Amino acid sequence: LEVLSFSPQKVVVQMNYEYEQPGNSFYLMVEDNYVVVYLDDKITLYMDTDISLKDLPDELQQEIIQGMYVEDEENLYDFLENYSS
Repeated sequence: LEVLSFSPQKVVVQMNYEYEQPGNSFYLMVEDNYVVVYLDDKITLYMDTDISLKDLPDELQQEIIQGMYVEDEENLYDFLENYSS
C-alpha cells in the first residue's frame, strides 16, 4: 500500500500486488479425515482428494497427519494414482 498524494481534500493510495510462482513441492495433510494437498508454504490449498485417511496404512497415516513432504508433481501424482479409489 502506497500513498501517492494527499491534501486536505483528497488522499490517493495505491495497492500493489506481486504474484509469487508457487514452488514445485507439496505437503499432504488431513482435513475432515481426507487427504488434502497444500503447496510448499503449507497455507495454500492445491487440491482436495477423495482419499480417506482411514484407508491408508497406519505408518502412512502418521506421516500425513504430521504433514508429509512430497518433492515434486511427479511424486504427488504417483501417490494420488496409488491411493485414489
